Amino acid sequence: MSITIRDLTTYDEFVQVRQIQQRCWGFSQGEGLYVPLLNTAATSGGTVLGAFDGSQMIGFLFGFLGLHEGRRLKLCSQTMGVLPEHRGRGVAASLKWAQRERMLALGIGLITWTFDPLEAPNARLNLHTLGATVATYFRNLFGEDFGELGRGLPSDRLQAVWWINSERVNRLAAGAILHAEPLAGPQANPCAGEGLGRRIVRTDLGLETDVVHVEIPADIQALKQADLALALDWRLQTRLVFETYLGRGYIATDLLRLPAPGGTRVHYRLQKE
Repeated sequence: MSITIRDLTTYDEFVQVRQIQQRCWGFSQGEGLYVPLLNTAATSGGTVLGAFDGSQMIGFLFGFLGLHEGRRLKLCSQTMGVLPEHRGRGVAASLKWAQRERMLALGIGLITWTFDPLEAPNARLNLHTLGATVATYFRNLFGEDFGELGRGLPSDRLQAVWWINSERVNRLAAGAILHAEPLAGPQANPCAGEGLGRRIVRTDLGLETDVVHVEIPADIQALKQADLALALDWRLQTRLVFETYLGRGYIATDLLRLPAPGGTRVHYRLQKE
């Protein structure tokens, strides 16, 4: 059955949003979005979207209006969730494209949100599928106990900046497939090992090339279950690399997935702005 996206309007629908969020993040019964807030956002210029498979809500996307640098009006896309059994069907991308349509209709050209830099599927969606870019890194934005999904690691985040009427985003919205550029330029965190044992062997913070690459684990959640100490090492070392290069004017423009012995390698592409 095809997926449909629509604006949510009723209190019962907003309650379902909270329930999906609790399941996706592993929140307790008392945690999650405040239901009346969703109603206020939905009726005051924000977006509260639901993804439906038939009559079942299987995902949501919530955002509210805010200000960017220079007091530019933007949508702060706060939270998105898709039930685990429905992932891999393009639901998240469909929600984001629908959110873009709502903002274009309002004359708003910018949407921002944050995501975990080590969550490869999210990074791939944000940079490669949607065409957002990243120039800002936040340390431990939500603490170290942010639901079961984030438990055990500092909740570091990258900020996605999505100029929704840019040439690149317009091409993607029209169905263009942007092929990943070849892996060019040096790697700022050379790694060794295979599978869940892969680790960073050193960091190089002094590169001056136009493009550098930063490797992350292919599956940070599996790595956390297998070796939390190693997952923390990835967090702390990539934090240093991202902060250094983004602080020097590089921006993240893509996430590359490369076949390699022992499994897929995942690299951010950072280039000078």
